[in-house]
Formats: sequence, C-alpha cells, structure tokens
Amino acid sequence: MPAITHPSPPKPVGTLFAWIQIQELPKHLANVLPFLLGTVLAYWAAGSINWAVFWVSFVALYFLTNGTYIGNEYFDYENDKANTTRIGGADKVGVTTTGGTRVLVKGLIPRRHALYASIGCFVLALPFGLYLQFGLHTGPLTIPLGALALFIGWFYTAPPIRASYRGLGELFIAVGQGLVIFGAYYVQQGFSALPLVASLSWFVALPALKVIREFPDYEADRTTDKRGLTIIFGRERMARVFGVMILAALLLFVPVFLMLDSLLAVLLLVPAALLGRSAFIALTGQWRDPKKTELAAVSAFTGLLLIPVTMTVVFLIAAIRRW
Repeated sequence: MPAITHPSPPKPVGTLFAWIQIQELPKHLANVLPFLLGTVLAYWAAGSINWAVFWVSFVALYFLTNGTYIGNEYFDYENDKANTTRIGGADKVGVTTTGGTRVLVKGLIPRRHALYASIGCFVLALPFGLYLQFGLHTGPLTIPLGALALFIGWFYTAPPIRASYRGLGELFIAVGQGLVIFGAYYVQQGFSALPLVASLSWFVALPALKVIREFPDYEADRTTDKRGLTIIFGRERMARVFGVMILAALLLFVPVFLMLDSLLAVLLLVPAALLGRSAFIALTGQWRDPKKTELAAVSAFTGLLLIPVTMTVVFLIAAIRRW
C-alpha cells in the first residue's frame, strides 16, 4: 500500500519572501511619489518643511498603502485565480504586471492571514494619524482625510461596496491618489488649491491607467463578475475613452508651465511622450494585439509614475531658487 504523503509546510525563508512579495513594495511608488510631490509643493509655496510631520505621515501612508494592497489580494483571490491573460503571464510579478502577486493563488500564505495583516496595517495607521493632528497640530482635516483614505483603500475591493467590481474603481483610484498629494501638502501648510491644480494631469491619467490595465484582465473579470468600466462598456469604447483621457491629461500640463515660468518644465515632455504613445496605440486600434496592449499599459504606467517624479524635480529646483 503506497504511503500517504502530505504537503510539506512552507519553509520560513519562502514564507518571509511571500510576505514581502504580497506587500507589492515596488508599487508603493504609486503613493510615495505623489506624497513627495505634495511635500515639495508645500516647500515651494512656503519655503519650509516640517520633518517630524513628514516622517510620521510617511509611516502612516506606508500602513494605509500596505493595508490596501494586501486587502486587494485577499478580496481579489477568485479573480486572480481565474486570470490567465494577465500582463506578466502566470508567474511574473512586477511594477507593471496585472492580476495581483499570485501569493495567495499559489498558497504561499493562508488567505485569512492576509486578511488579518490588511486589517492590522489599517489599525497601525491610526495612532500616527492621531499624533499628526493632536501632537503635531497639522490641522482639523488630518483625521478626516486619513479616514477617507482608509475607506477608499478598504472598500476598493471589500464588500459591501467592492468599488472595483461595480464600475467605481476608477473614481476610487483618482480620489485616493488625489488625497495623497493634497494630504501631504495639507499636513505641511494647511488647505490650498495649489496641490490640486498642479496635479490635474495626474488625477486624469490615473483612472485612464486603470482602464487600460483592465484590457488584459478582461476575460477573468467577466468570469468573476468584476464589473469595471471596460466590462460595462466594452474594450472598443473604452479604448477611445482611454485615448481621450490621456490627451486631456497632456493638456492639463499647461497650468504647471504657467505656474513655473521656467524652462525646467520641459522635463514634463518625458512622461508626456510615454503617455502619448499609449494613447496612440489605443486610438489607432493597435490594442487588439495583446503585445500592443501590454506596451500601452506599461508605457502609461511608466509615464504616470514619471509625472510626479518630473514635477517634484521641477518644483524642488524652483523652490530652492525661490527661497
């Protein structure tokens, strides 16, 4: 009679790596970069940075981001398991891949542990928010802004709202990322329309990126009833919508040029070129080729990250000259 075998428990090193991987640390750049931009905008406007506020809010942002990403892994489990057309194939995981980290799909971490970790991260963010408002006196909107960020991060995939499954994912992303820039500015210098005006292109390009990243996940999303805008309106229409949104984002660079009145603003042509390439692929119908769709998504993602990078550099140099 053959011996009964049981799966061996995960090795400690493998489990540690899985916990690192599920945090999607490279993708934290999508929040860290706008956070730095908001801080630099505050420096440009007032000539000073409160470093205690900077570091406390940075740690709070880490926990909020981690709670969001790990929670997404938990609530997207069925969708990720069904996703065979994701960017990156079955196993590749990186900044530009779609369909999650595959950590839970591969059984590297028990699902319930991911849920506990997500909740734990959100809980850990709370004392930092309280200290910011009541210890460092960053203003009465500090806690409400943090609470809104927590709400968006949790209910992006969690029931009963499940925003990304009901055509609200793009809105949640735009508002959530906008909170990062505005919040970073607010805790330094208080309320101002400056961070919103300066980052208009970012707000428009973000939901556009969400749209194009839904293309390779289309079949898995349809199978699991994840009704993003691409599922609701179809890829043909949303390809055109994506292209128009990207072109609008490019036009919204103009306020930055007007604010700076500096040749340094030409650095924005770098992300503009990448975003323009992704719009061209979408508007000319090349997205029907999966490789072209991947190129459009990668170009849009890279261009999107470079928006806060170039704007941070430009405003930092302008601030140094100004003060």
